[in-house]
Amino acid sequence: MTWHFERDELALDLIASLPHEAQFAFFNLIPRLEEDPDAATQPHGLDIEGPVRMREALLPGAVTVLLISNQAGRINLVAILDPPT
Repeated sequence: MTWHFERDELALDLIASLPHEAQFAFFNLIPRLEEDPDAATQPHGLDIEGPVRMREALLPGAVTVLLISNQAGRINLVAILDPPT
């Protein structure tokens, strides 16, 4: 399957809100997301398989929450959270 990380205004604004180290880490994550989003992330909350699912990726100082859609082949950044302490 071909995957595409959606570089929309929300995603770019969220990425810009990250510290520089986390921004670089996220931009390095994008090619891995587009190769295999499930291998590059972990479940966010319950690990529910399906055509649409929430996943997360840990970055330095942040947790990104991603929406993955098999039907559209799209990956959307929907939130950035503080890392668990």
